[in-house]
Amino acid sequence: MNEITTLKERIKTGWILASIASMLTVSIIIWYISNPKSFIEYKLGYSSEILFNLPVWFFTLLIVIGYTFYTVIALPFVKHHLFTLSWLKLIGIWAAIVSGIAEEIIFRHLLMDSLLSIEFSNMSQVLISGITFGIAHCTWVLLRGEIKIAIPVIISTTILGCLLAMLYIYTGRSTFAPIVAHILINMVIEPWLMLSAISGKWKVNKILFINDSVRK
Repeated sequence: MNEITTLKERIKTGWILASIASMLTVSIIIWYISNPKSFIEYKLGYSSEILFNLPVWFFTLLIVIGYTFYTVIALPFVKHHLFTLSWLKLIGIWAAIVSGIAEEIIFRHLLMDSLLSIEFSNMSQVLISGITFGIAHCTWVLLRGEIKIAIPVIISTTILGCLLAMLYIYTGRSTFAPIVAHILINMVIEPWLMLSAISGKWKVNKILFINDSVRK
């Protein structure tokens, strides 16, 4: 990691992730304190029926494997650091957990149920949830002006958002499985996805592997 990114870039990534994670953690705590039972049963969507529903977890596993595989293929930087342990990875795990919870509550539970209340079809809910999710996740790329990277990011995260929305509907509108899928994906690819965005090093990833080969 030291050969590709600078300490300044890693610290900046850590601060951004920690700031986001802090805000989301506070939001989750407030949601829980305001009504613990409602938070667990409705916002988290936890129930014994979901916990032992094998088809639901098979669908969840497919989403996790599929998106993770796509990411490590599309971004060799992420693939190279999958098993790297550091202080930045610990922050990434924290961010993965709270963002997985908060984002699924917002983009699936709150958004989709609001659309349902005004009689949007399931298909419309899935598309709107997915597109909104995709746009929200491309902002960090657009800030660098990386249009060529932004387009596939929007497309891939929109597809992921649609799949998570479909999972939400499939589970009878329980956010529990989408939250688990979201957390697992983020725990694998973060903080390396954010670091590659902050540093802009996705363009030089192949150099890393060439250097590795030369040293061997």
